[in-house]
Amino acid sequence: MNHSIALENRAQICRVTCGWKLAHLSLDAVLQYWRDVHSPSIARRPGIWEYRHFQFAPVALQPSLAASGIITDCPDDEQLMWTSDVRYEDDAAVATFSATPTSDVRASMLADIDLIVDQSTTYRVIGDNGHTFTDRSVPTPPQGPPPTPAFALFFRRRSSEAEFRDFMTTLAADWAKDAGALRVRLSLFETPDMAAERASGYPIKTHPPERQYQAWIDLAVAGEGTLAGLLDVAGLAAHVATLHVYPLRAVYTSNYAGHPTLVGLRGYPAYQALVGIAGYNQCDPHLLEWMYGEAARGVTFEPAVS
Repeated sequence: MNHSIALENRAQICRVTCGWKLAHLSLDAVLQYWRDVHSPSIARRPGIWEYRHFQFAPVALQPSLAASGIITDCPDDEQLMWTSDVRYEDDAAVATFSATPTSDVRASMLADIDLIVDQSTTYRVIGDNGHTFTDRSVPTPPQGPPPTPAFALFFRRRSSEAEFRDFMTTLAADWAKDAGALRVRLSLFETPDMAAERASGYPIKTHPPERQYQAWIDLAVAGEGTLAGLLDVAGLAAHVATLHVYPLRAVYTSNYAGHPTLVGLRGYPAYQALVGIAGYNQCDPHLLEWMYGEAARGVTFEPAVS
């Protein structure tokens, strides 16, 4: 197992928030705000092990699955626009995150939800129900538009929860053995807990149960044809009622291995400028700590690697 997989799989609790914007706002403006304003404020909070923000293009239909009875289309006003995956090592880390910063500062952060979000649902993923099976994608961690086709696959189950989870785990493990699959991470969702979200201070804007999902696969492939081959699976329709395939516009990692990344500290435009001319002197740990204080302690940077 490579280092990045072992690192990801240390997270035993994940909070996966899926949503879309208020109708009057520009999608590009919302995604930029989330990436460069909202995410850096979250990335500095202690207790986080990893924080990735996924931005989606519209659902890509899968005509080959129609004959089997799997629904792959989705009305425009029901399609997700982003997912934020915040991961923690354990319950103690979640408690640290929840208590920091002070309540008045947290209120200012969470005001972004009312500012931006029409509806969103937060799913918890516990233990091995969140698992990265393979990762040969680049860069690690991901920053920006993916260099090869990448997708977020969201599933609604047809079979019982136990049968569905067993099937999805086997499916992800099998996909990871395919030479064309560069990254496979499976998240099996718990039913959303509204009481827990309210206790955390989050405004509740959850989708109705019939529009909630039960699983997500974060998938990167070597070429466009790989996805169709992976979906040609015997018995898929026996367990999956709906499959929505969202091509990824971009993925941004704002916290990695318990520390903010350069994107989390300085925003993606600064990261792009730095990488563009190899301005790695601006990654000096002493400089970053002088600029950003204790939040920058332990931050390291290396050029993109596999």
